[in-house]
Amino acid sequence: MRFLALAILAASAHAAVLDRIAVTVGRQVITESDVISDLRVSAFLDHKPISITPVEKRKAADRLVDQLLILQEAAFSRVPLPSREDAVKMIGPIQAQYGDGWDAALARYQITEDGVIGHLLAGLRAMRYTELRFRPEVQLSDHDLRDYYGTLAQEWKQKGETQIPTFESSREQLEKLLTEQRTSEALDRWLGAQRQETRIRYRDEVFQ
Repeated sequence: MRFLALAILAASAHAAVLDRIAVTVGRQVITESDVISDLRVSAFLDHKPISITPVEKRKAADRLVDQLLILQEAAFSRVPLPSREDAVKMIGPIQAQYGDGWDAALARYQITEDGVIGHLLAGLRAMRYTELRFRPEVQLSDHDLRDYYGTLAQEWKQKGETQIPTFESSREQLEKLLTEQRTSEALDRWLGAQRQETRIRYRDEVFQ
């Protein structure tokens, strides 16, 4: 019995080491396993090799902090967000990409289908809140669109493009692209302010 108790304690201690706290965001916690899971699922979705380096772990932690800040604000605002069913609907096309190798790929990346769904759901909810919160603030003038078109046209010319669309023929696409850019910029400014107002602590030992 004493040996069994010691074994349980040892296993518990080992599990605690594996699931160290990576970041504290106010009173919320992001664990090292959360960070690694994000890297594994992201690599799986992108069909890329898994890279769990200190630099990549820090990037993943930053993404999770931003996502947590967004979802906390969304919960406080009580805005309608996507449900788990919405994320489940996204699994079909991803499964089709892997075909019969779906289960083998999950095992290779050391993730589960439920983990993929959770990853997709968190991303969907953050994206929906961003659209609802910041997109309505974007107001584009004709000058904004023409200036943006001029920038893109110059880039196309530098790349050697010969068939450059006219401003009028590309106006709808310009509005979409510039709106997305301005929305992203508004989100970045908001996240910067939230990070300053929130006590966020990264545990250096996790990212070494």
